[in-house]
Amino acid sequence: MNSFLSLAVLTIALSYVTALTQEELDKVREPMLNFIKECSKDYGVSDDELKAIKESGKVDGVEPCLIGCVFKKAGFIDGDAKFLPDKIKELSKKYLSNEEDIAKFGTIVDTCAAAIDEQVTGGDPACIRSKLVLECYAKHREELIKVTN
Repeated sequence: MNSFLSLAVLTIALSYVTALTQEELDKVREPMLNFIKECSKDYGVSDDELKAIKESGKVDGVEPCLIGCVFKKAGFIDGDAKFLPDKIKELSKKYLSNEEDIAKFGTIVDTCAAAIDEQVTGGDPACIRSKLVLECYAKHREELIKVTN
């Protein structure tokens, strides 16, 4: 898996916790947008809808299978639709600015992984788990804002 594609998913998650500096975000912006657009086409999500999601900062309206698509392509979900937190934590070490941010993000990744590490029923497990992970990151947003500011 191309590391820029994997980083796209990391950036999606990190954008909800705002731990990346502008310089760090700039490193992955173009590949991330291409990757998200690819999955958006697969799930009928328009550019305007993506823009609205980004501007709102809320994950409630995000199509779960769009998130699942991004996570699957990045390899953050295995063949059994299980979330792979170690991969996200490893990538974060390359792009977060300092050890405190890395450690805090790692704790949040572990917390979110544990929160969704149960059997999921009703629908595509990869979609459901992906949405739960993104919702969990959004809940922990303030923790990283305090660390990075």
